[in-house]
Amino acid sequence: MLAHVHIMKTAGQTFRAILRQSFQGNHCDLIVGRAAAAGDVRWAKRFYPGLKSIAGHCVTPHSDLDSAGLNPRYFTFLREPRERCVSHYQFSMQRRGSRIPFEQWLTKYANFQTRILSKTQDASQAIEVLDRRIGFVGLVERFNESLVLFRKWCQDPDLDIRYRSQNIATDNRIKKELLASPQIVALIDECHAQDRILYAHARDTMYQRQVKEFGPKLAAELQELEDSLPAPTILSFTQFVATAKRNMLYKPLTRIRQAA
Repeated sequence: MLAHVHIMKTAGQTFRAILRQSFQGNHCDLIVGRAAAAGDVRWAKRFYPGLKSIAGHCVTPHSDLDSAGLNPRYFTFLREPRERCVSHYQFSMQRRGSRIPFEQWLTKYANFQTRILSKTQDASQAIEVLDRRIGFVGLVERFNESLVLFRKWCQDPDLDIRYRSQNIATDNRIKKELLASPQIVALIDECHAQDRILYAHARDTMYQRQVKEFGPKLAAELQELEDSLPAPTILSFTQFVATAKRNMLYKPLTRIRQAA
C-alpha cells in the first residue's frame, strides 16, 4: 500500500490527482484529524477493499501502520525551504482573506518539513526517518523527473503519471513581496536552518541515488512524459463511481464515526 506523506505546498494536490486517476476506486484520501493509525486504514478498507494507496496530511511515517500488517510504502516530496515557506504563507493568507504579520506566522511554521517527518526541529532525526522509513523522496523543483523515478519505484502497471497541475496560485504578489526583502529572506533562512540541512541531504544523497539506480533511460522517459503534458481529461464510469463512493459514503460515514 502506497502511503503519501503530504507536506504542505509540495505539489501534494497534483500528486493526489495522479493517485486518484491511477487507482480510482482503490485510492483513499484519509479523513483523520490527527496522525492516521491502523484503525483508520482498516476502516477505509471497508469502502476500498482493494486499497492500493492512501494520502492526506494525516499520513505520517511515525504511526503504527506497518505493525498492523498493512505494509505501507511511505514516500514524500520535499521542496526548497525558502520557496515552500513563502508559498505556504501566501496560501494561508489567501484562504483567510486577511493577513497576519509574516514574522508572527513564521515562528509557528519554522522548520516545517523537518517537523512533519520527525515531530522535532532536528534535521538529523528527520534524515534518519528519510533513510529508515521513506522508500522514495521526490523534489518539487524536479517534479516531472521525480514522477518518472517514482513510477519505477512504484512498480504498479496502473500508475499513470500524466497530470494537470492542481492548486496553483493565481496571484503571487505576497510571495514576490516577501522574497524581494533581504531582511525577510534572511529571517526565513534562519528559521529554516534545519529544513535546509534536511533538503540538502534529500537532494544530494537520496535523490541522486534514485537517479543512479534508474539508469541511462531517464532522460528519454522524462522527455516522453513532458511531451504528453498536460494530461488529457478522461471521464469514465469507474471514475464517477469512485468519486461518488468518496463523497457519498466514505466521507459522511467517517465523520459520523468520528463524532460518535
